[in-house]
Amino acid sequence: MYGSTGPQFFETRSNPIGHGFTEANIVADFACYSFEPKSSVPLKVIVLDDTCKGEGQRSYALAGLDQPRIDWLTSELQEGQDEGKLMIIAAHIPVKPQLSFADMRPFPFFRTPAFTDDSLLAILHSYPNLILWISGHRHVNTVTPEPDPGGDPTRSFWEVETASLRDFPQQFRTFDIRRNRDGTISIIITNVDTAAAPGSPAAKSRGFAIGDARIFGATPAIIADTTSRAYNAELVKQLSPGMQAKLAGCGSAIE
Repeated sequence: MYGSTGPQFFETRSNPIGHGFTEANIVADFACYSFEPKSSVPLKVIVLDDTCKGEGQRSYALAGLDQPRIDWLTSELQEGQDEGKLMIIAAHIPVKPQLSFADMRPFPFFRTPAFTDDSLLAILHSYPNLILWISGHRHVNTVTPEPDPGGDPTRSFWEVETASLRDFPQQFRTFDIRRNRDGTISIIITNVDTAAAPGSPAAKSRGFAIGDARIFGATPAIIADTTSRAYNAELVKQLSPGMQAKLAGCGSAIE
């Protein structure tokens, strides 16, 4: 976050300054924070650093949560639940993604003594206002439903993974959340193609992305996966009665 000329991470023209990080994050070496995109909408985004930490890790690219981050996450989730806010968790690595790339994943992502995929999911299912876990890491576009084991639809949520802009066809994703009259919300997810003018840095980047796809497309794991990996969908989430009442004054419901 700090460059040779000073705290460059905080010299941003967009808001929030530092993209949500503060000086306290750097001092504490704690890359988690939360924010509310719009004060008039009861929506909270929880940004979670779920990468492996500490000495002796086999790979820092794997997911892992220690006690301080679990404590912080549960505190943020509880606060959002108590305040009647829909919640989205944004993390680098998914919890338990679909296993179409299983042979590229030799051991579970969450590999710490105290917290596994299933134990983390048990925590997440405790908060009905959680609607989404969004992530990247695997460089694919896919959606994984996370139904509540007890069958309560208000305690279920969706995982949405989005590929990197370095990957062909270099799409980003939009999320459009709409309130429905039947006590649900719809989360419209859309992959969006980018425009690259000839001779521009974006066009050069696209050339690199095509080359990357040709090189890594020769690997057996990807040859076996013949899907486009583009994923547009309408994801429906059942709201609790409390959240239905809270959202009743937020815009017009969709039939």
